[in-house]
Amino acid sequence: MRVATVIGVLLLGGAATLSAQHAHQFEIGGFGTFTRFDRAFLLDNQIGGGGRLGFWITDGLGIEGDGLYMRPHPTGGGTDVPVWFASGSLVLNFGSEKSFYLLGGYSAMDFNSGATGGFRDAGAHAALGDRIYISDRAALRVEGRAYYAATTQLPGSKWAGQLVGSAGLSFFLGPGRREKIYPEIPKERRDSIVAAGGKVPETRAPGGPTYERRSSDWQHKWYWGGQGGLLVFRTNYDSYSFEPTFGGHWLITGKRTALYASYEQSFFISPRHVTFVQADGGVSPGNVQFNNLRRIMVGVLAFPAQLRVEPFAGGGFAIVEALNVETSCSGCTPSVAAQLQDDADNAATKAFFWWMGGIDIKQGRLALFGHYILTSSAASFLIQGTTHTFQGGVRYSLGSSKEGITDRQ
Repeated sequence: MRVATVIGVLLLGGAATLSAQHAHQFEIGGFGTFTRFDRAFLLDNQIGGGGRLGFWITDGLGIEGDGLYMRPHPTGGGTDVPVWFASGSLVLNFGSEKSFYLLGGYSAMDFNSGATGGFRDAGAHAALGDRIYISDRAALRVEGRAYYAATTQLPGSKWAGQLVGSAGLSFFLGPGRREKIYPEIPKERRDSIVAAGGKVPETRAPGGPTYERRSSDWQHKWYWGGQGGLLVFRTNYDSYSFEPTFGGHWLITGKRTALYASYEQSFFISPRHVTFVQADGGVSPGNVQFNNLRRIMVGVLAFPAQLRVEPFAGGGFAIVEALNVETSCSGCTPSVAAQLQDDADNAATKAFFWWMGGIDIKQGRLALFGHYILTSSAASFLIQGTTHTFQGGVRYSLGSSKEGITDRQ
């Protein structure tokens, strides 16, 4: 007991001497959880686990994504139920060592949606936590978090809340932001260095600017990149679905704007269903299904601030195509079944407008980004209403998009 106490005191006392400068570093880690479910869900409290990946934009501000998985047991008996939560957060770090933090954001919660009676919820979350630094590169992290769904898909309930406590390890990757500070050099010494053809070290104040100006080499460049995230949509049969989506994009920058073109593919965890009225007037709920979605986007983005860390926004148009469309028409004549398949195929591809907003973080030729995309609705499409996309990714500059002027002999 005495040894454990001494170790604890050393960890807590030593934390005050560690550097709190983590700006421009990645934070990656794993954790164990204990979840108390909403009483209406009739699930026992359960231990689980998960992982997180974050990026410190500044010492006080960061972005983070995390996921956790568990298998709670129904209170009324039966087999364990698979449950997973996925979240994206904005993190505010505070205190003398930036060890305490508040975070909040958007969450997707899946309660065995692939089985009968299962469902998915969308909501918000908030958390309070603390990092106990072991070194400049590692910390113990403890957190208490609450999830809230304003409209739950659980039959008979209007809203739901879950409480999660977690503890784990975090590791900090990357060089971070370090300002090399040189002492003031007397004028006579500076003059002698210059006279000898040397370079005088630059004197900087401690800390330096957090939001550095974007270098001019951002302009007129080709960027190629990749992105991944969640696509949120619903149909006239299924409630909101949260499906993984991946893709690549092409960015051609101007002075403060950029041309954006992308190709994305979403692979569904389980097929989504739509209800169509058949040619003979019959209606079979969920008689059309599809399990993939393809999207091609073209538009213009604006980067007005020209900062290393800056917001951006834009819009354009997209073509969205549902893939692997299949119909079921029990008891139908061949002509009615064929007409149902034709109607479903015709409703599988539509054109849309889209709007995007996000944050771009430039590190030399490399840029990290996160964005949200809202896509307009379209009549007679398999998806009902607007779609929402939350993505993050990287892009890399492959050179200038502007041909220089050369002299010909």
